[in-house]
Amino acid sequence: MSDRDKGAEILALRHRITVLERQLGGAQLRFASSDRALLDALLHRLPLPALS
Repeated sequence: MSDRDKGAEILALRHRITVLERQLGGAQLRFASSDRALLDALLHRLPLPALS
């Protein structure tokens, strides 16, 4: 998977979270500690897409 593909995947997942929060009436999602640890590990391993 290329860096560009990984960046697109990260953006897609962030968008899904935004849509879920919108469906909950603006309430923020609450993640369990284990979920936060997994997301944090994934985000630190995958490069963020370059903004140009």
